[in-house]
Amino acid sequence: MPIVERELSGFVLPADAPKAGATVTSFTLVGGSKASSAGFTYTLTFPLGNALKILLTGPNRPAPPHDNVVLRAAPLEFKVVALDAAKSIATLAFPLAASPLDGAAKTREIRLDWSDSILLDVWEKGASGAYVRVLGDLPARSYALTSHGIMRHWWIERDNLHLGLGEKAGPIDLTARSFQIHGTDAACYDTFEGDPLYKHTPYLVSTPRAKPGVSDPVSSYAIYHASNSVGQWDLGRHHDDPWGYFKTYIQDYGGLEEWVLLGKGVKQVTRTWAEVVGRPKLVGRDWLGYLASGMGLGESDEPIAQELLAEWPALCKKYDIPCSAIHFSSGYTVGDDGNRYVFTMNTKRYPDFKGLLGTLHKQGIKVVPNIKPYILATHPQFQGLYDANALFLNKQIDSPVVTRIWSSGVGVSAKGSWSDLTSKAGREWWRAGVQSLIDLGVDGMWNDNNEYYLHDDEFLCQNDLEHEVAVAAAPGPAAVGLVGRMFNTEIMGKVSHDTLVKNNPERRPYVLTRSANVGAFKYANSTWTGDNETSWKNLRGSQPIQLNAGISLMQSTGSDVGGFGGPLPTPELFTRWVQLGVTHARFCIHAFKPTPDDPSGASCTNLPWMYPEVLPAIRDAIKWRYEYLPYFNSLMWDSHTDAEPTNAWLGWGEFANDPALYTPTVLEGFDAWIGAGRLLSVPALFEGELVRDVYLPKASADDDSLYFDLHAPYGRHAAGTTARVSTPLEHMGLLAREGAVIPVGKNYHTVTQLSGPARTTIDGVDIQLESEGGVVGLDDYRGVQIFPSPKPGKTYIGTWTEDDGISADPAKAVVEVSYTSGADIEVAAKWVDSAFKPLWGKTLHILLPFGDRRTVKGAKAVALGDRVAYLVAVQ
Repeated sequence: MPIVERELSGFVLPADAPKAGATVTSFTLVGGSKASSAGFTYTLTFPLGNALKILLTGPNRPAPPHDNVVLRAAPLEFKVVALDAAKSIATLAFPLAASPLDGAAKTREIRLDWSDSILLDVWEKGASGAYVRVLGDLPARSYALTSHGIMRHWWIERDNLHLGLGEKAGPIDLTARSFQIHGTDAACYDTFEGDPLYKHTPYLVSTPRAKPGVSDPVSSYAIYHASNSVGQWDLGRHHDDPWGYFKTYIQDYGGLEEWVLLGKGVKQVTRTWAEVVGRPKLVGRDWLGYLASGMGLGESDEPIAQELLAEWPALCKKYDIPCSAIHFSSGYTVGDDGNRYVFTMNTKRYPDFKGLLGTLHKQGIKVVPNIKPYILATHPQFQGLYDANALFLNKQIDSPVVTRIWSSGVGVSAKGSWSDLTSKAGREWWRAGVQSLIDLGVDGMWNDNNEYYLHDDEFLCQNDLEHEVAVAAAPGPAAVGLVGRMFNTEIMGKVSHDTLVKNNPERRPYVLTRSANVGAFKYANSTWTGDNETSWKNLRGSQPIQLNAGISLMQSTGSDVGGFGGPLPTPELFTRWVQLGVTHARFCIHAFKPTPDDPSGASCTNLPWMYPEVLPAIRDAIKWRYEYLPYFNSLMWDSHTDAEPTNAWLGWGEFANDPALYTPTVLEGFDAWIGAGRLLSVPALFEGELVRDVYLPKASADDDSLYFDLHAPYGRHAAGTTARVSTPLEHMGLLAREGAVIPVGKNYHTVTQLSGPARTTIDGVDIQLESEGGVVGLDDYRGVQIFPSPKPGKTYIGTWTEDDGISADPAKAVVEVSYTSGADIEVAAKWVDSAFKPLWGKTLHILLPFGDRRTVKGAKAVALGDRVAYLVAVQ
């Protein structure tokens, strides 16, 4: 790789520069007569009180085109505290208006020096009154030009944790490693070694490790680059004297749009980033249950796939496995030559596709079909797209790009082209294809194989957009390297989303995407970690990927349970993967494991009932997921409104100041929150692991809370200690923290309303209820698990959110439960919002911890299986 690093220097103040003491909305430097590269402009603004934006542009380095930022607020005013033009230094105060997103309430300032290269440091006033540096540029090596883009260097806080970057291989701490910022079809990747994977997320968080006796740590910060161009991050892996260790970001094309976000901790920084790029979209309730896969079964020619898939509800009933949805892989598009032709239908395998959907819908199973944004040269619509300039252009030969793309089996490719969705013809083709599937009755879109890994950044896209974007490229065809390959991924999501909304505006659209840039999640509300491979190692690595994805606002995600590729998992490995998968925001069992004897994979795929000896454990795990579905639904509301990840790193929020969480044993472990501060997931991810040692996080130095083991022998353990919990093959480890409020429901598939979108699918089919001979029940029971201290006088408050799970603009019910410990437990419940009317009415079944012999004061006791519940009315 050629080395091009041309440091920018020679900046000066413009003629209209502000004076010291002035209040301004921007601060600008321009290239002077001695500039190393003429014509560059450097501008600082504060879009938020805790967010700094840097824009660096110049000849052949335009502002990076993108639509990754939704924040459109005018920049805030800030003060030029000091300015010495002769010395080329200035001090700029952060805006006086404290950001409610910050949480730190600290006075901060920028110290800027442009006497050589630009040098920007951020300082803040600590509890002692002295200023400490939060982050800073690398002296004499801060902003440089590469062949077509920009290179940045900063000091690295080598003792900090570095988190985020989207979907990156474990462990969770990214320090001393390097990463590519783009996506590829990384089939059968290693969850600890693979890079890149599927997502393009140039968002890095740096947070200090907690230390004993330090009550006022320096703030956390994030650096976000809004470009869609390919990039690289090096986090102290590279060492180069005289600078020593540092961190580096390289962006292959365009100028720089850099955001620096500051906050008390990772939680506050992540919430701030959500304000910049948009909070996660709300996921429908039915996509939170068990999601099945039709891959394998859907590839079968004999018996035909439709017959196998039509039997799916009966199989689920036979084995007592609830199921909410099924993914139809691209086998329905396979032509006579064995290749896949998107938006076509194999009528031999599927003679009545619409009828099949009706059969599944009647049993409460929604359907999402796989669609791919490329088109084989033998596709019946290929020539039309070719002629309409709906494909990328190779300007070297002035002809549309034709390349090799995946076409059928493992490792099999054929000639074809990626559709250019920046072209009007490309979007119209995609819109028509999505519409054709909606007309058949599908419930969402599964945007797959959408990394757009074109092999030349100089290929041209049409850049003919019909919607306004945050930063537009210059009119006319543009280089893919500048616009970014995954801008097409984003547009693919937009067209899928918008077409679903146009057809069913009353329903929450469901768009699942394998690849994504940041902007794609304005339209897609769910993703997964791609085509993993079956192994114990990859099972373990799926957990840190999940946690960094959550920090990066991919908060409805999960892995292919059991492994997509490779051999079938052993019974033990499969059981442990299911037990981990049911704790993740998205739970899907998905695989493609063709064999020489069965290239379709129909006879060799991951199924809940494939091992009779572990079926009871698999069933219990899946039913646990359904029992806790009200809780997961509420967690998705927390994600949507507050950017709270369903699966959170142990140091999230108030737990960040616990020094024990930064020790290698805990940090490199696999425990995680399911809703921070409420449920603690303690998975068994090593073969033969029948017990687990788990550290129990403390929220403060004097935290005396208990953790309640939810499995026999139902032990109680103090925060700040390490406990040993049982993890036989029958269950994972799971603990609840004192003070938690956990809503639960029935342990199988239910509907939230008797009529309307929650009951009737888009093709007009009413879900068959238990009372009508079906397997789907009513969501007419609400239990609430509470965990009071044995010590008297401690009061706790918790809330959760309910809705119908499908409406585009849903009415909500928000319930607040408060309880106080004592000889008996005092419990009160009230509506915070009562616009939604749940089928369970206003009656809560309060459940005390196993072994707690106290009662709920004034409440009627009723038997609930082998437990006692106490009835409390919501007021």
